Amino acid sequence: MHLTHSDDPSTVGNEAVRVLHTRNTTECALTYATVLNWPVVEGHRYRRYAGCTCHGDPNSTGPCPAPGAHPRPGPISPLAAQDIATAFDSAPGAGIIVPCSEFDAVTVPRDLGLALMHMLDRFNIHAPCMTADHGQATVLVAPGTGRALVGITAALVHTGPDAWIALPPSHGTRWDTPPAPHNPPPHALTIRSHLERVVALAKRSGDLSGTGREGT
Repeated sequence: MHLTHSDDPSTVGNEAVRVLHTRNTTECALTYATVLNWPVVEGHRYRRYAGCTCHGDPNSTGPCPAPGAHPRPGPISPLAAQDIATAFDSAPGAGIIVPCSEFDAVTVPRDLGLALMHMLDRFNIHAPCMTADHGQATVLVAPGTGRALVGITAALVHTGPDAWIALPPSHGTRWDTPPAPHNPPPHALTIRSHLERVVALAKRSGDLSGTGREGT
């Protein structure tokens, strides 16, 4: 079932959440592009027995830290909506790369991110959150607001069209709380005090160190 942003909101929301919890790369990419209106780029591919396709890149050195979950060399140029299905159907294992133009992304250690989501749930704040196998969680906030979180320990902020993240079902990533159509990510200031609180608790228990910064 292929939906667009203009369809009935309740139908769109329920179906989008269902799709984004699957591992169907093409359907997820189409949902990001046509329901959420996010730019979508085809990334490097993850191959079960051969690893990331970046291993064939002459500029690649050492093991890939995020196989199948990072861009290919060159400009990050979004696909036209009509080209998405063909691109991902012909590239099994390709990562879904999305520039941070329609949201800002805040990456924190996984345990910290899940503690933050538990707290946001208590206050009925809906913030999309995904986790990655390499021990990180990424929370989406309103575009252009992420800098309000720069300086918070262990928070890495991705903002602007030159920054990017790999979205599920890129290899090793999955949604904890998927984005919801017609319910945009919150302003970063909405979650700042909650993030500061979970950081303080983690520091008190000795589980956290480092300084927040802005990423690319």
